[in-house]
Amino acid sequence: KRSGSTSSDGNRSRQPPSPPYTPPQTPPRSPYGGYTPPHTPPKTSPRSIAVVNPARRATPKQQGGRDLLDFGSVGGSSGCAGHQTASTPAATSNETRAERLKREYEAKRQKQNRVWDDVDQRWVEVDAKAGSTVHRGSTSAPPGVAAKPHSATAAKKAVIGIKLDGSNAQGKSANVQAAVNKRVNDMKQSQAKALQEVRDREAKKKQNEAEEDVVRTNLGPQIKAWSEEHGKKKQLRALLSSLHTVLWEDAKWKPVSLGDILDASKCKRCYHKATLVVHPDKTGNLNAEQRFLAKRIFDALSQAKTEFDALN
Repeated sequence: KRSGSTSSDGNRSRQPPSPPYTPPQTPPRSPYGGYTPPHTPPKTSPRSIAVVNPARRATPKQQGGRDLLDFGSVGGSSGCAGHQTASTPAATSNETRAERLKREYEAKRQKQNRVWDDVDQRWVEVDAKAGSTVHRGSTSAPPGVAAKPHSATAAKKAVIGIKLDGSNAQGKSANVQAAVNKRVNDMKQSQAKALQEVRDREAKKKQNEAEEDVVRTNLGPQIKAWSEEHGKKKQLRALLSSLHTVLWEDAKWKPVSLGDILDASKCKRCYHKATLVVHPDKTGNLNAEQRFLAKRIFDALSQAKTEFDALN
């Protein structure tokens, strides 16, 4: 069917064909939901762009004769509540944290009601309302003495003791003076006795060493022949079986044969019995010759026992 309309007179008037159907364009979808309108650049005119002189640019500070970022103090004329109060001094811009803490500590210390306690040797804080003493002070310098800075390497204060002598009893009663004098005399006697014991012990030690030097010359070859054979140390069983040949006469030792100590457990048991006889702690009251024999026998048995344990 041809498009067009028919007039009343029957003549058809021709009209231009209609344009083809075009679906409406959907704006791009935003990843966050909803639709994003297409970007339209703003319309600008050459007159709307003004060149600002950097020299005439207004700064946040010093505009209108005052600082715009300064909110003023509580009692200021601006009427704004500030972060600083009239009682707290303003901190300088270049003040470090340590300097600020030190300044605050000094201000707090000046306000405290502190007194020096002679007994505790420290400053204490006194509560004016309750009338009591609150021990919150520190062991700083007493009144009239400049406080020294705390240091990790500072030397500790020397502790001075009380000297006990007759001068401590001056101005006391007769009973106190007699007790002090008696205590001083007893102390002096104890000191003299202890000093004499040390001197006697050192003298006896030197005498024993001199006697052992003489005994070593006489008994050294005998001990060497008992403990060595052809330049080599004897085994533990050989030393225990011949131990009675080098011991002194009244030694509490029963001779054993080589066959009695062939078993390892019996040999160890015999060794422990021998050490009880010649141990240095058991021979302190013997003479120089017996002490020398016991010492050299104990050393030889200990060395042989070490080798015996390594083989068994």
